[in-house]
Amino acid sequence: MIKKFELSPIGYVENQFQEGADPQELQKANSTLVIFPQYRQGLFRIEKNDYLDVLFYFHKSEGYKLKQKTRYGDIRGVFACRSPHRPNQIGLSSVKLLKRDENRLLVKGLDAINGTPILDIKPHIGGVDAKK
Repeated sequence: MIKKFELSPIGYVENQFQEGADPQELQKANSTLVIFPQYRQGLFRIEKNDYLDVLFYFHKSEGYKLKQKTRYGDIRGVFACRSPHRPNQIGLSSVKLLKRDENRLLVKGLDAINGTPILDIKPHIGGVDAKK
């Protein structure tokens, strides 16, 4: 039996979006990933990566349905769409790293709103992460 477990954020998102928006609009804007000071050393040489995978927590999402309507109007299972209404409220975006300034990462392509807790960051490696 798998036990429940806890996750703690490593930082949060800063951007202009206070509420949910069209994911494509969110991805067009720049966002800043603000990493808490105790995790700053974990950013060592992160700027050697062009792209990052960011795991985050949909902190304003409430509830979920196993089948739901997508923004295009068709019905899909929660695991077959990118809805923020998920059993564990975890989001994932691959983003372009534009700049690092100490514990702040300027990125493009994130579909998360202002204040979103960041759970983890990993380098996105084309040869490993791209599927053929």
